[in-house]
Amino acid sequence: MRHYHIYLLEPEVAANYFGKEWLIFQLFIEGETANTELKEIVQKQIKYISSTLPSLKIRKNLDQTLKMRSDFYVLNEHYYLDVKALESKAVLKDHGHFITVSASGSYQAETVFFEILRKVNSCFFAVDFGNKNYGWLNPVKQVNYI
Repeated sequence: MRHYHIYLLEPEVAANYFGKEWLIFQLFIEGETANTELKEIVQKQIKYISSTLPSLKIRKNLDQTLKMRSDFYVLNEHYYLDVKALESKAVLKDHGHFITVSASGSYQAETVFFEILRKVNSCFFAVDFGNKNYGWLNPVKQVNYI
């Protein structure tokens, strides 16, 4: 099973750390594994570089995009997508300061959620602590000045 924590980072952070995503990942790892005193400091740093989620906009986009699908449902503010034909399941939950997506099977269901989120904002950063995967949902385009 894959578990993603998805944070909406400030646009300046996204622009400045494009290509240096491993530094952001290290910060999130420290936030999960540090001792109590250091963990508190790191959590403040994470809060500083991340934005408040536009929860209403996310819910609206999820509902509008997925309402016609028979494999989509909402239960206790959890958004479920169960694509039986592809053996793919995913659950999205808004925690206020970050979003979690838990998925199993093929990547189809979680990709649907990721596509909706990246249309909401281009600065979403996903971290899968268990598999040590991380990255932008929508890669920030880098401007090259010659």
